[in-house]
Amino acid sequence: MEIRKILSRKEMKLVTLLLTSLLIASGSAAVYYSLSMTSTITTYPAAVWFEKGVDNGTAGVSLSASKTVATLTLLRAYPNATYTYTDPLRVRNNGSVPYLIRLRPVSLSGNDTEFVFVKFLLRNGTSESSPTLLTLDYECNGTDWTIPSTTSQVSIPANNPDTEWAITVLTKAKDNAASASVTIEIAVDVE
Repeated sequence: MEIRKILSRKEMKLVTLLLTSLLIASGSAAVYYSLSMTSTITTYPAAVWFEKGVDNGTAGVSLSASKTVATLTLLRAYPNATYTYTDPLRVRNNGSVPYLIRLRPVSLSGNDTEFVFVKFLLRNGTSESSPTLLTLDYECNGTDWTIPSTTSQVSIPANNPDTEWAITVLTKAKDNAASASVTIEIAVDVE
């Protein structure tokens, strides 16, 4: 009889109701719904690409078939002297609208103990007197490199005679530099 009194009490009914509600709520939490999305992606040719500059042979420039990847294999750094490749590679806007571009560091690997700096300058034009718009300045203290930050963006105008901008490369090795090699990958981001 005592158990019947406990079970019939209002408090016990409330506890039972709460436990039942908790059980239902936890079961309901496992119910979900999904959204669906379908994407269609179409390829387009690049409107901004690389072109070989006047110094391309000295710098060992090679371009991919789409001209969106450039490799410079003959860059050199001389002891205690800045060596300048004024116009090895150019960025060209062949599109009908201006684009925003920037320089971004990607990776650096190799022996870094013999270098002072490697600099990449994007110039507004193709001559040495063309103003510098963007700079990625890699500096080395003999043991560690200072990796530059991504540059700000600049607008490269639509297709006209002035749409090729040179990427100038400057190198310098430390005094009495021994044989060393470093590989630097940068990106020219187009928006």
